[in-house]
Amino acid sequence: MSVKICGISNVIDANRAVELGADAIGFVMGGDVLPVEVEPHAQRVREIISKFPKGVDSFIVTHLMEVDDILDLANYVRSTGIQVSEDIGLEKLEELRRRTDKKIIKTVVVSDGEKSVKDLKSFEPLCDFLLLDTRFGGYTGGTGVTNDWNLCKKLIEIATKPVFIAGGLTPENLSEAMNLTNPQGVDVSTGVSTFCKEYLRKDRKDRDKIKKFIEIAKGF
Repeated sequence: MSVKICGISNVIDANRAVELGADAIGFVMGGDVLPVEVEPHAQRVREIISKFPKGVDSFIVTHLMEVDDILDLANYVRSTGIQVSEDIGLEKLEELRRRTDKKIIKTVVVSDGEKSVKDLKSFEPLCDFLLLDTRFGGYTGGTGVTNDWNLCKKLIEIATKPVFIAGGLTPENLSEAMNLTNPQGVDVSTGVSTFCKEYLRKDRKDRDKIKKFIEIAKGF
């Protein structure tokens, strides 16, 4: 079972996740600050990724809408992959696929069954992996809202590309979600975050939660 730890924002949490056995690390990035070379966060992420051991993937998890912006950011930080969280349209997704050899994860919002199926079948020829996630309050991913595992199971059964599940996963519900859906990978952010008044933005991860999550996933 592949494990992606997402929402990493600092070197300490990144190194911990890698040491504990994560297969991929996700950095939520992308805004209006261009060029990316002057964005401090991009510089930090680039430095963190440069130290990853061979075999550990790094993904920019981006809500950017333009292909040039997405590629500028991914190429600058030297990530091995790109996670496209927004519906940028098939034409732009096709262009992104043509212009990069980086691994592409495309998020499929799990809501309405018919639309989710249509999106999955449209996206999968243009990506390496699909990620089934939730949308809440205008945000895709990182919401902590639990996914519809029954619908996820149906989507995984018809997919021809490897599928990650996400959406409200925690060490406590991971086994049940995997048993219900039988995915190729699992993705977590909020479910391994640490909550305290010093970290109200949820930008720190809990070592014990990561350890437990990875152990459960790898034991599946």
